Amino acid sequence: MIKILLALMLLHGALTVHAQTIGDVPPPAGYSRVTKVAGDFATTLRALRLTPMGEMTAGDGSTLLCDENSLGKTSIQPYNNSVDAGVDGIVRLWGDYLWEHGRRGDIAFPLDNGQAARWSDWYDGLRPKKTGGRFTFVQQVGLDGSRANFEEYLSFVAEEMGAIALRRETEGIVDDSIAIGDLIVALRNEKTSWVGMVMDLCRNQKGERLLLLGTCGTPSTYLYLPRPFSPVQGVGEWYTIEGAKFEIGAGSKAELRRIRLRL
Repeated sequence: MIKILLALMLLHGALTVHAQTIGDVPPPAGYSRVTKVAGDFATTLRALRLTPMGEMTAGDGSTLLCDENSLGKTSIQPYNNSVDAGVDGIVRLWGDYLWEHGRRGDIAFPLDNGQAARWSDWYDGLRPKKTGGRFTFVQQVGLDGSRANFEEYLSFVAEEMGAIALRRETEGIVDDSIAIGDLIVALRNEKTSWVGMVMDLCRNQKGERLLLLGTCGTPSTYLYLPRPFSPVQGVGEWYTIEGAKFEIGAGSKAELRRIRLRL
């Protein structure tokens, strides 16, 4: 009976998820984790804890997602926005990193309309007033450097930063230069997008790369790690680059993109 239960747990990936971080997910046989990484962002991603998927509610408060073919979810949650284009988790992840690493004066995000939303303005009490397709930031409240106020700022950014801004504020890269933290973006009609992030990388002696993929779907949910559903897409929990593009693209062309934010 014990052997049967153990086999069932392995089959459903239960032993792979509990009390683990992304950095604990073992590479497939013949592959080793990439050790030369730039900056602390890769270290931060590897330290993210994973918990079982369970039932998740999207940022719209009603759409449920329960994907058993996933490695697990992180603690990165969506925002309750009227427009959920799947970038919520990515924005929160970037914002949390800059906040926790003492980079608060550098925090500014591009919006779809071409403007920039700066945390320093939000901190000073300026709030957006929309006229046509533009925002005018006017004084409405006093100074507030609290975490709660920062969350309100990130929620506004997540609402107004979507496919257009991602495409404009990133640069295309080739597969051979892929790095942890890079994005996989599939645009649809230049208005909506599906977005994935390279959470970790491994390679074999031939130089072939596999990656752990993070996404929050559309509508946005917790930032979670899907698992390849076929040998063509990857090996175990790790995607091939083309497999990850297919996962995010779902019929649309997906591109590797690198953010210009200095993480």
